[in-house]
Amino acid sequence: MIRISDKPTKRVEHFTGTITMAFPGIENKVWNFTVLRSTNGVTTFAVQADHEQFQQHIDDGTHFDFCTTILEETVKANLAKEQAEWKPAEK
Repeated sequence: MIRISDKPTKRVEHFTGTITMAFPGIENKVWNFTVLRSTNGVTTFAVQADHEQFQQHIDDGTHFDFCTTILEETVKANLAKEQAEWKPAEK
């Protein structure tokens, strides 16, 4: 018989957020992203930019990759410095 614990050892929580950032040549200034917070004894963060939103504003693939990476790294840096405001989502 195989026994599997009913309590996960790693938990991943998904949080949506926005950041105000300016990119050269792009009118939009408010960008959406998702934070993935993993807990397994140590809390780590991953960030995913809203690629659909970026595709609406950026046609060039190189510029797209650059902008999404800059956004993701900026959010991670702010999380590391505890400069993010965690608040309940509006209903």
